[in-house]
Amino acid sequence: MGAWLVYTCPFYKLTYYTVFVSNAENGLMDKLPIELQLQFFKVYSEEISIEDFEQWLYGETELEKLVGEKYYLDLVSLNFKDRHIKHEMSKVIDSFLDFGLFEERKLKKILNDLINRTHDFAKSLIATYDLYCSGYNFFDNLGMGYGLIFANDFFDYNDWTKLTENQKNQRIEIIFGGVKKEAGLVLEWINSGKIILTGEVDEIDHYEYIDKRTEAERKLRTIETIETKEIKLRTIAIPNKGVIAKLKGWFS
Repeated sequence: MGAWLVYTCPFYKLTYYTVFVSNAENGLMDKLPIELQLQFFKVYSEEISIEDFEQWLYGETELEKLVGEKYYLDLVSLNFKDRHIKHEMSKVIDSFLDFGLFEERKLKKILNDLINRTHDFAKSLIATYDLYCSGYNFFDNLGMGYGLIFANDFFDYNDWTKLTENQKNQRIEIIFGGVKKEAGLVLEWINSGKIILTGEVDEIDHYEYIDKRTEAERKLRTIETIETKEIKLRTIAIPNKGVIAKLKGWFS
């Protein structure tokens, strides 16, 4: 089966582009070593603070040798108090970063949140719908089958945080079996190279990726056809809504 380059999504976004000249043409390293790239990815994804990143940057002695004096001075001369610092930093450093690696790291974090039922389960489930709508069509079963429900019910994420822990667990328990199975499948596709994340976007800011899955693996399954042993209808009271939400439960 040949590789497919996929980039479709029903939603459109405004995109700003920066045109980079190849670093290799300038005699510079094309991409930074992975351990250095990770520091930039962590600040982009807010895993570390701007302040901590700034301290790391000033202490990283190898960076200037790798990116060259001009890029290094441009980087350390940035105003790290500026609220647009990430955007300004991206104009200097992004040509040295592999955003396929960034996307893989981001998606694996979301999938592991779902598989391991972490504290970020709800946030990551909602993210699968956003990712599907941003071009990652291999999130179809997760995003449309499960993420959309949470995205609708908790459009304002504060509504989720207002639930008690017991209410949160009830909502998650109803769908956890199916979500875990689907998340594990997507993770296997990424780990096995059946889905290759490029880190690139098209002209309308939709993510591109290389799809090496079989026809059967690409086939969309509706939520009802996901392997189950039983389907139950549960009723859960949603506080501050004045309504009762009836939800179907899928169990492996």
